[in-house]
Amino acid sequence: MSQALKDLESEIKNVVKSGKVVLGFKRSLKAILLGRAKAVIVADKIPKAFYEDIRRYAVLGGVPVINFNGSSKDLGLVCGKPFPVTVIAVLDLSGTRLLDFVSSG
Repeated sequence: MSQALKDLESEIKNVVKSGKVVLGFKRSLKAILLGRAKAVIVADKIPKAFYEDIRRYAVLGGVPVINFNGSSKDLGLVCGKPFPVTVIAVLDLSGTRLLDFVSSG
């Protein structure tokens, strides 16, 4: 496992622990549309339509997208949840380094 992935997982754990996140596609999309999301973390290997919707509205809202290099099951485990998590909307970035992991394109 690369150091960058370990660092990203650590940041995700910290932000989930803070409670300033929304888990799941529908709730995250709503947070983006309402302007509450400050960043969005998207799991790899999710349905293309989900990714395209999140990406489209995030770009329109100026919300950075962070690609998590792992499945939704992996992202769920990082969050400490016993279920898959496809998308995380981060509502507060204070005290995190998540913006260091923003992907381009």
